[in-house]
Amino acid sequence: MSQLKLSIIFSVFNELSLDLLKKNLEQLSTLSNIELIFVDGGSTDGTLELLDQYDVLVIRTTQKSRAERLNIGILESKCDLVLLHHPRSILDLRGIQHLIENKNSLSWGGFYHQFIEEHPLLKFTSWYSNEVRGKLRSIIYLDHCIFFKKTLSLNPCIDNVVIFEDTILSQKLNKICPATILPFTSKTSAIRFNKNGIYRQLLLNIVMKICFALKVSDETMNKVYERGLGLNTKY
Repeated sequence: MSQLKLSIIFSVFNELSLDLLKKNLEQLSTLSNIELIFVDGGSTDGTLELLDQYDVLVIRTTQKSRAERLNIGILESKCDLVLLHHPRSILDLRGIQHLIENKNSLSWGGFYHQFIEEHPLLKFTSWYSNEVRGKLRSIIYLDHCIFFKKTLSLNPCIDNVVIFEDTILSQKLNKICPATILPFTSKTSAIRFNKNGIYRQLLLNIVMKICFALKVSDETMNKVYERGLGLNTKY
């Protein structure tokens, strides 16, 4: 068996409303030298049955937050280099191969964000996420698919919050070194924008950032953010 070089971790919960989980399983199964870890928070839609068809590690848990599920995967992972893969994103396989080939010179970062759907405001959102929040501030959201070496920090786990865990992780890692955004796309579903409407979701995103800056409770923020959707946490 070849030596593992990368652990790819998914936090999943009822993912079959989109076809992206199956696409990820099919394309990632073609790679060697990686381990695939899926931590499921109680799916009831056939997600677990789909995962059972592939040679991946499936961990079932009652933990409801994405951060807790990712932490379970991080602690279970065998490699120093981990990739937190958003379940509703599709990564360019060349990016994963580039990450593996250059793992000695890369500490942490993500990939170029792009929405699958087309709309000028979605393009602007991705541009801002890449060029301003990502490159200038080293804040990498999970839909960029975050990678990092566990040995960068004495505590590689994510803070146990139900929203903005990716921001807090970025802030922690940025104290060690700036993020690197690799020039390969992470194409992400705009499901929140599709269900809430683009303008409403953009406004909600701004409100959430203000609430985060004001240190509003993460539970309070997430109940508002997930209302009517239940994509990451079901209330």
